[in-house]
Amino acid sequence: MENDATQSEAVEGQVDDNAEEVKQDGINFESQSELDSFMDKRVSKAIETARGKWEEEAKAREDKAKQLAKMTEAERTKAEQAEREKTLTEREKSLQMREYSIQAKSTLAEAGLPNTDELTDLVLSEDVEKTNNNINYLKAVIADAVKSKVDELSKQSTPKDTGSFGSVTGRSFMELAEKNRVIK
Repeated sequence: MENDATQSEAVEGQVDDNAEEVKQDGINFESQSELDSFMDKRVSKAIETARGKWEEEAKAREDKAKQLAKMTEAERTKAEQAEREKTLTEREKSLQMREYSIQAKSTLAEAGLPNTDELTDLVLSEDVEKTNNNINYLKAVIADAVKSKVDELSKQSTPKDTGSFGSVTGRSFMELAEKNRVIK
């Protein structure tokens, strides 16, 4: 019964997602029947997808039950213990990656970089040292890119060397000084 409620919630969620998708796509329908037809297709597709997942899960549970039924009590206990250890290992790895993610965000902030989830995912690895190396490399690449852009934008053209002063052409600075001298 609980599984049916979960399944119907999943289908309702997919139908809601489909309706939202129609709104975002800006699709217009000439009549209510076209809209109904479109939504029926989308709902049918969502139900088929959910049904396929449910059938796969049911088959996996059935296969596992058959395997356990064939085993002796000792083998069954051993298999259940191995399954528990596998689940615990996965949980531990998940918690460790969450901790690494928090640590990476902190390191990004200390490095003066944005600590968004996208950037954290980009530099995050399963090893703290490698994550720190990724952050340092990213920081260096960004600093180099900024420096080169600043250098490019701050370049100025050099003045032309005409050998003259101001708008007077063909005269040297000394000639101009002689001409404009007040006391001779």
